[in-house]
Amino acid sequence: MAAKLKPIVRWAQTKERLYLTLELSDVQYPSIDLTESRLLFKGYGHGAKGEDNYELEVNFLEPINPGESSHKVMERYVEFSIAKQKGREFFWQRLVDSEKRPNWLKINFDRWKNEDDTEDEKQEAEEEQKRQISNIIVEQRLKRDYDMHGDRVKQDVVRFLKKFYLVTYNGIQFILFLYIVAKIISRFIMEGKDSLAGNYDAVSDIIASCQLAAFLEVLNPAIGIVKTGVFAPFAQVFGRNLVLFMVVVPHPTLHADPVVSALFFTWSVIEIIRYPFYIVQIIGIPFEPLIWLRYTAWIPLYPVGMITEVILIWKALPLLDQTQRFSIILPNAFNFSFSFAMFLRFYLIFMIYGKEIHSA
Repeated sequence: MAAKLKPIVRWAQTKERLYLTLELSDVQYPSIDLTESRLLFKGYGHGAKGEDNYELEVNFLEPINPGESSHKVMERYVEFSIAKQKGREFFWQRLVDSEKRPNWLKINFDRWKNEDDTEDEKQEAEEEQKRQISNIIVEQRLKRDYDMHGDRVKQDVVRFLKKFYLVTYNGIQFILFLYIVAKIISRFIMEGKDSLAGNYDAVSDIIASCQLAAFLEVLNPAIGIVKTGVFAPFAQVFGRNLVLFMVVVPHPTLHADPVVSALFFTWSVIEIIRYPFYIVQIIGIPFEPLIWLRYTAWIPLYPVGMITEVILIWKALPLLDQTQRFSIILPNAFNFSFSFAMFLRFYLIFMIYGKEIHSA
């Protein structure tokens, strides 16, 4: 009976594991049985004796742990990584239980380790681990500092952009309202009372633009640019735009009314005080006279503004009753009616009894 062919086996070890490499390429139909005491291998492949069936039995010197062992069937070889049994992790004097080394067993010098090498490597590994930990700590500290610096820079940029936007907006509004005040005063100086009839045509486009831009004062707190409530600016901006675009602008008979000039002038004087006050608050430069003026001038100005708004709404009511402008009348597809003139009557009550909300 022909002797069974055995593949060349190269082995190496560490304190914890055995490494076996079977020099058998293109292995087909491998059969592997690994127990605590031995390894059985069968397979067809190309080994030292050519292409044939090869069998191998390795009886270990010491018990191993099959559960934590593994193997790989590669194109040029079969490799085993075998765990030594827990509690018996030491360097073996040899691989097999037989004192005589089999002729098919070789030492894998590329992977061979002895106890001294292992201790040296252990120390080197510990030192390397310490270096890596130290590097990680340094990197984390640098990353943390960089992130904190980046966050601070980002916050500074956002804060600057907010301030720039708010100062620019308030500055433009101040300049435009200052122009309106100057225009009305200069026209009165040059033309006297006759100038009142033409003030609407002179400044209405500018004041309309300013009042539309004022909706930003509602948007700013809504999206968190400023830390104030939304309702107070909404009440004021809504009220002014309601009077301007739905009471004054649609009725040409009101354009020459002196009350319109008084309304535009009052609104503008209020704003040439309010917007500079906001600017000094934003940039953090206290200016006591302006603070005093801001909280003193509104006492006469806001009632005057409210009275002129009430008068203009009252004058517009007969016109709205007659034209039904902005109203929804029956019949219609929705079977719904709405009287804008009646809405204004209720709004007048709100203005009179809710003055503190309107002037907040």
